[in-house]
Amino acid sequence: MAVLPQIQEDKWKSLRYFLGGIFFVLVLIEKSMGFDPKAAGNLFPKQGFRNLGKQTSIPKFAEPTDPFQTDGFEDDLNWEEEVFNHTYPSSSTKTQSKKIVDDTIPEITLPEDRFPGAGKRITAEPGYLPVYFLKFYGTGKNSQSQLVKLTREFPGGDPILFLFQELTKGPNTDEKTKGVLSALTKKVRLEPNYRLENGVLHLSVSEDLNYGGSIEILKDRLDQITFTYVGNFGIQGVVLYSNGERIRSLGSDGLSLPDVLAKSQRKVILF
Repeated sequence: MAVLPQIQEDKWKSLRYFLGGIFFVLVLIEKSMGFDPKAAGNLFPKQGFRNLGKQTSIPKFAEPTDPFQTDGFEDDLNWEEEVFNHTYPSSSTKTQSKKIVDDTIPEITLPEDRFPGAGKRITAEPGYLPVYFLKFYGTGKNSQSQLVKLTREFPGGDPILFLFQELTKGPNTDEKTKGVLSALTKKVRLEPNYRLENGVLHLSVSEDLNYGGSIEILKDRLDQITFTYVGNFGIQGVVLYSNGERIRSLGSDGLSLPDVLAKSQRKVILF
């Protein structure tokens, strides 16, 4: 009778060993799948083993590395040099539909864009009048133009024509040795007809104002004209025309002009 309990005890031991082996195998499987029981705080994940072998593995993000230590770093630099040394088209290669222009429709200039015509001439007594030129400060890429205020002896008569002549004539020899220059050249001519109305001076100039300069140079030209006239003889603003029409933009890049030119917020150096 003592043999039967011994057999039952051996069966329980075998069952315990079998269950322990299964448990050990499951633990190994969980560890191979990246499950850390210490970090998780629980021995099994919340979903248990129901999705074992079916769950989708979550991709791991790569640890940040130093790009200067990678083998492809030099290739990246070569690629950047290639980009800077070659020109690539910035617009789409798709064929654009051509606009159909009806040449029978005449171009119309609005009344406010037409030169208002000659007005009453201004006369002034002899004296000294301010005129504005330029001087560059700094070197290389840090070089910037600044407005320079100078004076000219005015013999009397029409100050509008006199001041524009002085602008296109440029600085004298002594001023040039000090680095003074003008963005306006003798090619830019002023028509003798002008109009001063309601504080706005309407001037008609040649097309040369539009040529031979970057956007910065074109801005310098406008500032030389504006600062020279505005504030004198009741002039509060300037409007420019060419070939009888108002100038709305300058240069190949299309520098837009306001309706009325006024003094900008710019430093002025006294000489």
